[in-house]
Amino acid sequence: MKKGDQATNRISRRTLLKGAAAAATAPVLAACVGQQNTGAGGGASGSPAAASASIGARPKLSGNLNILQWSHFVPDFDTYLDGWAKKWGDTNGVTVKIDRIPQADLPARFAAEAGAKSGHDLIAHFANGLPALFKDSLVDITDIADRAANKYGGWIPAGEAIGKVQGKWYGFPDFVVPFLSSWRTDVWKSPAVGYTKDHLETWQDLLDFSPKLKAAGNPVGTAVSQTSDAEHTWRSLMWSNGAYEFSKDGKTVTIDSPETRTVLTFAKNLYANMENSVLSWADVDNNTYLQSGKGSWIYNPISAYRTIEAQNAALAAKINVDNPLKGTKDQIASIQFTVYGIWNFSKNIDAARWFLIDYSDDWPAQMVASKGYNNPFLKGHQQKPMPVLGTDTKLTHLQDIANFVQPVGYPGPSSQAAYDALNNHHITDMFANFITGKKSIDDTIADAKKRLQDSLTKFPL
Repeated sequence: MKKGDQATNRISRRTLLKGAAAAATAPVLAACVGQQNTGAGGGASGSPAAASASIGARPKLSGNLNILQWSHFVPDFDTYLDGWAKKWGDTNGVTVKIDRIPQADLPARFAAEAGAKSGHDLIAHFANGLPALFKDSLVDITDIADRAANKYGGWIPAGEAIGKVQGKWYGFPDFVVPFLSSWRTDVWKSPAVGYTKDHLETWQDLLDFSPKLKAAGNPVGTAVSQTSDAEHTWRSLMWSNGAYEFSKDGKTVTIDSPETRTVLTFAKNLYANMENSVLSWADVDNNTYLQSGKGSWIYNPISAYRTIEAQNAALAAKINVDNPLKGTKDQIASIQFTVYGIWNFSKNIDAARWFLIDYSDDWPAQMVASKGYNNPFLKGHQQKPMPVLGTDTKLTHLQDIANFVQPVGYPGPSSQAAYDALNNHHITDMFANFITGKKSIDDTIADAKKRLQDSLTKFPL
């Protein structure tokens, strides 16, 4: 994932443990959240949206609206949002200020604000469980979410799983960040490697061709470290092959299974054909690995490809970006995402609410500004041809990404226990322990099982 600063954007154990510890002292709810499903429109300006009956009339807005979020991995999106927010503020008589910090620092910052009951008004969380972790500090925005659902065809299951806690919406799912296969067609289809398909389709294909790719001097690469990218890559492998952390109701740890043993062995065999440096990769490193011309495959959002496209058109022409890889059971990508919430101690709740309402109507411009990085949670926004993806013949297949995405906790709820496991790196540590030989497969799974049970005991459903 493209990050501006490797040092500041690394998701470290210390940073996330700090956030988790602070969150535990803030008002939180360890309760059931939106259950996951196992199985175009909007204005283009900052002008007020028409109010629906459930929303009520727009009040006279004024004052300051302070927003906290992360720096987008596609800088053009931040430029768009700054401009849109300025126009919206001028139209509505509100002074809007957007503060941005590295996404790795958001969990601790949100926990600190919730604990102090002071800070920003509107906050955008990045894939670390805002509604589940901070329900008691957030405004119920069910009316806003329902308005969007009614206007744009409903939410995909992943959106409901992320945004809802105990049947009410405390988060507004902004956009999906899917993990995709970016691979060098010239290397894979070379005589020395011999891949013949137009798309990279399965995890098994990746493993089968990895020895030849390494022999050709272009190994595959993916992080085996305490990073966001690694968390979602290895969950994608697990879920696509029937291995899960928790049961469908989220109340039981299910990591000790034959399927988990299979994916751990798979990962160890794949690691044998990667460079040892993946053990210490930061999120930026898979991007730079592909950019260097050496890497033949990474699992990453589209931002890596977009960066190469801007910097090295010749290399970009040799890279295909494909949908998540298929496993023996399914084809699922664990997703990153952005979800907005409004603090219930905000000094300007009305402005925060109407900012979200109007912002949700400007989806096409948001997808264009993000160059296809932002993918929609609302079904109506998936109408083909989608902005950006629907007009690029190289990327049109990515318009179906909503069929393949699930958030943390799958196949159960996206719960506080699931996010505790994510933020404390239970899964990435499990893979690292086994593939490096630090622990036997039985000891590796026993350790992961204990840590996952600790999360569930701490935050029971």
